[in-house]
This record gives sequence, C-alpha cells and structure tokens, in this order.
Amino acid sequence: MGRPSRTESPLLAFSFATVKGDFMSKRFITLLIVAATPLLAAAPLLAQQVQQTPPALAEKVDVNLVQLDAIVTDSHGNQMLGLGKDDFIVRENGSPQTVDSVDYFTNRRLLDAPESAANFKVERVHEERYLIFFFDKASADSGFQSEMVRARSDVSRFLDDHLRPEDRIAVVGHDVRLKVYTDFTSDKAQIQRALNDVTAYGLGIRSKSAASTGPSLLRNMDMYRMMNHTGTVFEALELLGDALRPIRARKDVVLFSNGIIAPDEEVRGGLVMSRSRYYGPMIESLNSADVTLNTVSLQNAIGVPEFVNQNLATMASDTNGQFYRLHASYATPLRQIEKQTAGYYLISYYTKKRPGERGFQKVDVALRNPEFKITARSGYSFGD
Repeated sequence: MGRPSRTESPLLAFSFATVKGDFMSKRFITLLIVAATPLLAAAPLLAQQVQQTPPALAEKVDVNLVQLDAIVTDSHGNQMLGLGKDDFIVRENGSPQTVDSVDYFTNRRLLDAPESAANFKVERVHEERYLIFFFDKASADSGFQSEMVRARSDVSRFLDDHLRPEDRIAVVGHDVRLKVYTDFTSDKAQIQRALNDVTAYGLGIRSKSAASTGPSLLRNMDMYRMMNHTGTVFEALELLGDALRPIRARKDVVLFSNGIIAPDEEVRGGLVMSRSRYYGPMIESLNSADVTLNTVSLQNAIGVPEFVNQNLATMASDTNGQFYRLHASYATPLRQIEKQTAGYYLISYYTKKRPGERGFQKVDVALRNPEFKITARSGYSFGD
C-alpha cells in the first residue's frame, strides 16, 4: 500500500495491552569523496595535461544508518498511530537531521483489518515480543527473599494470563555472576521451571547446547565471560546486551532488584557520588542492542534512602525504560510495562562520522504536534 499523505492519514488512539518492540541498528558505509579537476572537453588535451593534474584530495566518512525506537501517546497514555516522517523532529547536537523513513511496529492482533486495508500506514508488523525477566539476587535477607518470591509468583500469573504463542520469554538471574535459566521460549512449563530455579539460586545453564532453535540468547553468549567476568550486575547486563544484539527486534528486560551499588561506587550523603567504571559500557551495550531496562524495586517501604534506588532509576532512564517503586503488587508494573511498550515507531535517518571515531551520540527526538508525548531512546553508539 502506498504511503498516504499527512493530511489524509488519520491519527488513531488505542489503549493497548501487549508488549512489542524492535531494534535500533547502525550500518556503516564508507564513502570516498574526491575533489578532482573538471573534465576537459577534448581527449587529446586531457592526455597532455594529465601529468600536471594535482593528486586528488580524498576524505573518507562513515555514513551511519541510525534507527531509533520511539513511543508516541496522547494525554491519556493511548498510543498514537498514523504518524509519518514529517511529524518527527530529530536533532544531533542541535542540528536538525533529515528523517528518511518512519515505520510503525505492533502486534497483528491490534489490527482489525489487513495492512492493505488499514486506514493508517503499516510498513511491517512483527509478531514476536521479547521479554527477559532478570532477578538480581543480591541479598540473603529473609525479607528480600520473600519479596523476590512474591515477584516471581506475580510474573508467573502475569504470563498465565498474557503469554501468547508468538511471545519469546527468557529468565536470567545474578548472584555471584550472570546465570541463564531458560533461553527464549514460549513453553509455559519450561518458563515456570526457570522461575522456580532462579529463586532457588540454581546454577543455571552452562552450555550452549541448550540454546533455542530460533532467536537465541545463549547462542550468542560468551560463556567464558559469563562464568568469569560478570561479578557485578552492570557487567552482567553488558554481556546480556552483547548477546542480544544479533536479534533484530526490541528487547525488554524487566529487572527486579533490591537496589544496585557497585563495589567501586562511593555513597556519601545518601547519594551515589561516583559512577562505576562498568556503568558506561553497560548502557552503551544495551542501547546498541536496542534493549530497554524496566527496573522494579523490591523495596516497597517508605523512607528507603535515595541511593538504594538511584542506579535503578538512571539505568531505566538511560535505556528508554521506566523505573517502578512503591507498588502493592508486582502485577501493577507488569501491566504498565505491557501497555507502555504495546507498539512503537522506528525512525530512520543517516549521519556521517569520521573513520576511527567512536562514541555515543545523543539524539533529541520531538514531535511537531505538542499535544502528543514522545519517549525515545536517547542516542546510539557509533564506531563499533
């Protein structure tokens, strides 16, 4: 179906109850820009002057295809469909970028007609959603243990009610290192066994032979790093991002934690005053793999010191996710996560970087219509 004009494309507001996602990627194309003398009209004259022509000046640049996921809602939190590339404003370092294309991704069940008959633009529809439930088992305190078990039970009930055949669920945990309890699967019995194992401090899977036949976390996992270099949650999440990068879709991690403070971070005056050396590489890995962290605090008491939840809040914000605290039931943040990530736009544009440059480029994404709210990934890594 051709792209309707902006005036002909109606905006439809839906209140969704599913989780979807896709991915931010970068492809690097090396261009050779040549400044040469003008072509002379006569071939003999060209032959005569060829020895006098100065050497061509060449500069290589990397042309980056950037793809950022963004969620657009109205004032009531309903997702907005029907937006085109002219509705988005993208800036890098204050400079406007030319948006090449905008695609919308959602679950096919949300469409009451085939894409060809839909009254809004549907470029591609991805059936799968990827959810990774991550249990940070940092404490042996009995109160913490009971909260973790309660969270596990709420996750189990949530999946009983909402798991669909096209869902891909993985369960992982961290105590002394990262542990994987099930690769991506839609098998309820396998997921339930993994949820039981993660709260029992099981050893987890230690071989790639248990990798899923389809999209897989384990197949891309560096097992040596997992066993020997994931002593902090930050390192574990960095490795998780690296392993998830080949999966061309958005991945949502739901992280249950009592609070994260790395050994090399200093707490002073009730705040984390120094950032761990592992924090930056973690965020870069997760954003490069289009992984969103939705962090859920297991501390629901009033008056918890700010530093306990400080990293959980910033980790979510830095990966286009949400931080959840003070909930009577863990079903509440799970329902909010499902609604928040029901569908998203994939914004594509091109930028240029010099060869050898490497870093993280912040991006500002806004809408021309100020009545709508947009949440977009904060940027992308380049030079990988």
